[in-house]
Amino acid sequence: MAQCLTCMHNDQTTETHEKATEKFTAFLTSRHLRKTPERFEILKSVVECNEHFDADSLHKMLDEKGYHVSRATVYNTIELLCGAGIVRKLLFDTHQARYELAEKTHCHLVCTQCGEIREIDLDEIDKKLSAVSLRGFSPAYVSTCIYGICESCQNK
Repeated sequence: MAQCLTCMHNDQTTETHEKATEKFTAFLTSRHLRKTPERFEILKSVVECNEHFDADSLHKMLDEKGYHVSRATVYNTIELLCGAGIVRKLLFDTHQARYELAEKTHCHLVCTQCGEIREIDLDEIDKKLSAVSLRGFSPAYVSTCIYGICESCQNK
């Protein structure tokens, strides 16, 4: 299970949080949904998370920070964040959804032995994929996964 315990605190995080808050507020307003403190605390924790995460690890992180919300609230808010285009849902071979901020397109390297997930930029693949004609379909983003064995597992 991915742990969301690595947090980043810097100017970029603050800027990302401000943009995400504006976007989430507009999304909630457009759908006539409540703007609760719980939803915005979950958003803040998601932005601070520097790794892929799952709903349970996010719930645990919030709990450890002293912010107690129900698992249902965490799951429902993550789904809203996905709907708002702030978070992406990722389905790897683990059959458990993991999430990440929906910032830039990148490739995931997934170790089939230990489950480690690493991100790499593949600009040349992105360029080729963006040039592909998809009749009547307008893609939002591309998700690419390469499965194999990481260096750590190979050395064991």
